[in-house]
Amino acid sequence: MPLFRFPFGVRTDADIRVVNDAGYVPVRWTVDSLGWKGTSGGLDVGAVTDRVVSAAVPGQIVLMHVGTNPDDGTTLDADALPAIIDGLRTRSYSFVDPVDVVR
Repeated sequence: MPLFRFPFGVRTDADIRVVNDAGYVPVRWTVDSLGWKGTSGGLDVGAVTDRVVSAAVPGQIVLMHVGTNPDDGTTLDADALPAIIDGLRTRSYSFVDPVDVVR
């Protein structure tokens, strides 16, 4: 079952119908790491990690971008990912495939 994330989370009922008709299931996120802002946006790896781990609730879907920030070349989400995983596991959270959740 293929999943689809609308860019910027912007969608209409018509958009959802088109995605569904194409065989995709739209998925939204519940917390944005904001790592995409990079250091030029005033963030660092610690801030990204803290934002995600402190917002943890069961069923949470985290939006992360593992590419490079075009303004400063940072990869805060990718760099923070190991600490985020450790922080969530320390709090007894586990990870699941989102496909298994929407079935």
